Amino acid sequence: MQLINLESVITNKAPKLRKKLPTFVIRMMERLICQKEMNDILTRLGHNDGAAFAKAMSEDMKVTYTVQGMENLDQQGHYMLVSNHPLGAFDGISYIAVFGDFFPKIKVIVNDLLMYIEPLRSVFLPVNTMGRQKRADMEGVQRAYNDPDTQLISFPAGFCSRYIDGKIQDIEWKKSVIKQSVEAKRNIVPMYFDGRNSTPFYALEWVRRKLGMKFNIGLILLPRQMMKTARGKHFKIYIGKPIPYQHFNQSKTDTQWAQWLREECYKLKP
Repeated sequence: MQLINLESVITNKAPKLRKKLPTFVIRMMERLICQKEMNDILTRLGHNDGAAFAKAMSEDMKVTYTVQGMENLDQQGHYMLVSNHPLGAFDGISYIAVFGDFFPKIKVIVNDLLMYIEPLRSVFLPVNTMGRQKRADMEGVQRAYNDPDTQLISFPAGFCSRYIDGKIQDIEWKKSVIKQSVEAKRNIVPMYFDGRNSTPFYALEWVRRKLGMKFNIGLILLPRQMMKTARGKHFKIYIGKPIPYQHFNQSKTDTQWAQWLREECYKLKP
């Protein structure tokens, strides 16, 4: 089992940055992201793969779920399931745990940094949300879109929810979710994940925006949100009725349809 090694990750992703960082800073960052706790879970539960690992991890962290609307889904459907993104990492793992036994084959489109969680690589489709996409990654996503046996789960915001206009919500959704779903003739299922990260997480993101910082500081804190804030929580998931791909016609642009779909997801919460 490959364990999480932050120093190795930084060296691979940003070698110039690694040369500038003193070793004691690396060790501080390892504690900040709860590297020891994550590796403990990988060591104990890593013999599981995909949905089995997601379920085992949820049980180990004493996380429970209430799911409403599962009756709206057909196990043999051809879906793109889309959701708000309040947690930034653990909501994706939660969906894998919830749908793992229901659908024969699922894939979740995620930030490529999550590929370092080895037991989940089989159900993750990596994309680079911070820079240029790798050709192999994009080809993998396209193959999944065209696979009639695969159900796709996507977070069209691309980033986890922020504190915007007095409430925690996603940024504008990307239009690609509409364009690619229509091209692949996938019916779109709106979902709402009822959860949130810690207050300091949102406060730090607010400060970042006010200072005009481009670097996404919150990305560093997401592992800690997963290991500390999500532990012991009960999350509610609401699933809407599938929307036929033909619904997304020329009456709106793909960008407008994406924002319409975003609102439909938020309407699912009672």
